[in-house]
Amino acid sequence: MQHTNEYEVYSTFKMNEKTAVVVKHRVSGSWGVHMSEGKKPGLLEYYPTHSEAWAEDVAENFVQGIRQL
Repeated sequence: MQHTNEYEVYSTFKMNEKTAVVVKHRVSGSWGVHMSEGKKPGLLEYYPTHSEAWAEDVAENFVQGIRQL
């Protein structure tokens, strides 16, 4: 995952080849998740109307295979 000044990293979830990183946008304050699997390009999604707990649920669902890219 490429770190930028765009967000701050809060937590990381990993299982097998999948990684999900919960982030908070520095300007808007929106929570988001950067999801990646193996060497494939990752996807960063923001959830402007949801909480940190929501983003953590998305991250957990991704690494467990419930949520797909």
